[in-house]
Amino acid sequence: MRTMAGDRSFSSLRLARCDRSAVRTLLSFFLAFLFTCLSLTATAQLPGSEPKAFEPVIPDFSAPSADWWTGWTEASAEERQQWLEALTKAWQEWRKSLPDEKKLQARAESISQSLKGIEATWQRQKEYQKVPVLPDVEFPENPDIMDWAKADAAITRGRQRLLSLQLEARQLDQTLDQSINQLRKQVILLREARDGAQKDSAALALLLTQINHLNILEQREMLEEFLGNWQGKIDHAESQLQRMLDRLQYSAEATKALEKDVKKQLDAIEKIGASRTSIQGSPELTTDPVKNLQKDLTLMQLEVDLIEAHLKKRKAELLLSINSVLQQGQEGEKDRQMVVSRDLLETASTMIEGTSRELNLRQRQVSAWRGEEGEEETDLSRWWGYFERIDSGLDRAEDLVKDIQRYEAAQLSVYKEQQGWWATVRERTGFMFEQIYKHWRQLADFQLLIIAQNPITLRDIAKIIFVMVCAWLISSLVRRFLNRMVRKNHASESSMYTLGRVLHYSIIAIAIVVVLSMLGLDTSKLAIVAGALSVGIGFGMQAIFSNFISGLILLFEQPLRVGDLVELESGVFGRIRDINVRSTRITTRDNVDILVPNTEFVAGRVINHTLDDPVRRIHVPFGVAYGSDPDLVREAAMAAAEHVNITHTDWKRKTEVWLMEFGDNSLNFKLVVWINSNMVSPLGDPYAMYNIELLREFNEKGIEVPFPQRDLHLRSWDAPLPITRHSPK
Repeated sequence: MRTMAGDRSFSSLRLARCDRSAVRTLLSFFLAFLFTCLSLTATAQLPGSEPKAFEPVIPDFSAPSADWWTGWTEASAEERQQWLEALTKAWQEWRKSLPDEKKLQARAESISQSLKGIEATWQRQKEYQKVPVLPDVEFPENPDIMDWAKADAAITRGRQRLLSLQLEARQLDQTLDQSINQLRKQVILLREARDGAQKDSAALALLLTQINHLNILEQREMLEEFLGNWQGKIDHAESQLQRMLDRLQYSAEATKALEKDVKKQLDAIEKIGASRTSIQGSPELTTDPVKNLQKDLTLMQLEVDLIEAHLKKRKAELLLSINSVLQQGQEGEKDRQMVVSRDLLETASTMIEGTSRELNLRQRQVSAWRGEEGEEETDLSRWWGYFERIDSGLDRAEDLVKDIQRYEAAQLSVYKEQQGWWATVRERTGFMFEQIYKHWRQLADFQLLIIAQNPITLRDIAKIIFVMVCAWLISSLVRRFLNRMVRKNHASESSMYTLGRVLHYSIIAIAIVVVLSMLGLDTSKLAIVAGALSVGIGFGMQAIFSNFISGLILLFEQPLRVGDLVELESGVFGRIRDINVRSTRITTRDNVDILVPNTEFVAGRVINHTLDDPVRRIHVPFGVAYGSDPDLVREAAMAAAEHVNITHTDWKRKTEVWLMEFGDNSLNFKLVVWINSNMVSPLGDPYAMYNIELLREFNEKGIEVPFPQRDLHLRSWDAPLPITRHSPK
C-alpha cells in the first residue's frame, strides 16, 4: 500500500512537472510571438519605411503662394507628370470663372501655353535621347591613317555638339537667375496690389512666372543629363582615338589617296589664284559703289577659298607625313622630315582676323545704303548671300586651323614613337632655330629711320652694336696685355698706361669711323665735319677742348704719372689715380677723390714729389724749454727719426738737427730728414709721424716741451692831480 501510494505520489509529481514545463514553453512562444508583432508594428510606423501617396500641390490661382512649386525639383518624373496633369486640369476649370477681360484672358492664354511648354520640353528630351552623340564612328583594331582621320573628324563634330549644349546650359543658368529675380519681383507686386482687376492681373503674372520657372528647371535638368552622358562618350571616344594613334599601320592605299588629295588642292590653289589675277587685273574702271563692292566681296570670297585650300593641303601633307613615318619600320627607311613650318597657320590666322574685320565693315556699309536709299529686301538679300558665304568660309578655315594643330600634335607623337626621342629633339630644335632666324630676318628689315637718304633698320643697329662691342673687347684685351707686361716687369707702369690710353682712344675712333660708314655717311667729308666741329669748339667748347688737349699733353709728355704724389697751386695734395682725356683723378689724404681739369696741370704750378726721385727732404719744427741740453735734444731727435719707417738715410742724405732761433719761450729746432714719398701712406701725414716719435723720445729723456711764458712788471704811481679850467675875466 505504501509502495503503491509512493508510486502514485511520484507519478502525480512527475505529471505536475510536465505540466509546468509545457506551460513554460507555451508562455515563451507567446512572448516571442508578441515581441515579433510589436516589432513589425514599430517597423511599420518608422518614417519613410512606407512611402506616402504623392499629392500634387495645386495653388490658389486667384492668389498663388510664393513657394507652392518648390517641391517640383524633388519629385520624380512620374510624379511631375501627374502634377502637371492635375495642375492643367485645375487651371482649365478655374479659368472658366475668370472675368471676360481682354488683358486677363491674354495672360491666361499665356499660362496655358507655358503649361504646354513643359510638355514640349519633355518631348524634346525624348528626341534628344534619339540623337546619337558620335554617329558612324569606328575604332578598328589595326587602323591606318585614314581610319584615324575619319574618327578624329567624327569626334570633332561631337565636340562641337557638346560645345553647343554647354553654351545652351550657360544661357539657361543666366535665364534661371533672371527668373528667380522675376519671381521675387512678382511676389512683391502681388502683395502691393489692390483689390479687383489689379490683384487678379498680378496673381496671373506671378503664376505665369512660376510656371515658366518650372519649364526652365526642366530644361536645365535635361541638359545636365545630356551633358554628362555626352561628355562621358566623347571622353571614351578620345581614349579610343589615342589607342588608334598608338597602333597606326602603314597603308599604301592611304598614301595614294593623300597624294591625290594634295594634287587636287594644288590644282584648286592654282585655279583660285588665276581667278584672283583675272579679277584684279581687269582694266574696267568704274565709280559705281555697287559694282566696286561686288568686286571686293568676290575677291574676299576668293581669298577665303584660297586659304581654305592651303589649309586642306596642309592637312593632307600632315597625314601623308605620318603615314610615311610609319613606313620606316617596314622598309627600313631613315629619318623622315616633319612638316613643321607654322607660317601657314600664322598667315591664315592673320587673314581670317583681317577678313572678318573687313566683312563687318562691308556689312555696315550695306546697312547704311539701306537706310539712305531704301533698297528692297530682295536687293539686300544678294549682299547677305555674299556675307553668309564668306562668313561660313571663315568658320571652315578656323576649324581647319584647329584640325591642323591636332594633326601636328599627333604627328609629333607618332614621330617620337617611330624615330626615337633624339631624332625628335633634333628635328624640333632645328625647326625652332629656323623659326627664330626667320622671324629675326623679318624683324631686322624693319625700317626705323632714314639718315642721309639711307634707311636704318634693326639689322644696321645690331651691326653697329656689334662693332662697338668688338672695339671695347679689343681695347680691354690690349690693356690687359699691357698690364701683364707691367706685372712681369717688362715695361714701366707709366709708359704702358699712356700706351693703353692712346690705343683705347684710337680703337674707339676707328670704330666710330666704321659705324659712320655703316650708316651711309661719306667718311671723306669728315674734314668738313671736323671744321664745323672746330668752329663749335671755338665758340662753346673751349674749356672741354682745352682740357682734351691738356690731357693729350699729359699722356705723351708724362710730367705726371699714375701714383705720383702731387701738390697743386690750388692747395690740392694727394696721389694721382687716373689720367683721363678731360680730367685727372687725385685721391687726397682724407680718401677724397678730386677731379682736376687737365688745364690746371698744364697752365698752373704743380709740385710733383715723385717725378724723378721719390726721396725728398722735409723740415719738422719743434721747440724745447730753455735750459735743455742741446746734445741730448739732438740725440733724442735723431732717435725719433730712426723709429719712423719712411726715413731714408745714405751717405749723401743724412738726418740733421738744426737750432734755428732762440724764441720767446723755447729753443726752436728743426729736424731735417729725408723720406721716401712712395712709402708714405695716401691717408697719412709724415709730420704727424715724426711729431709722435719726438714727443715719445722727449718724455723718455726728460726733455721739457715749453709753454708760453710772460714777464709781468708792476709800477706804482700817485693819484692824478685835478685839472680845472678857468674862464677868462
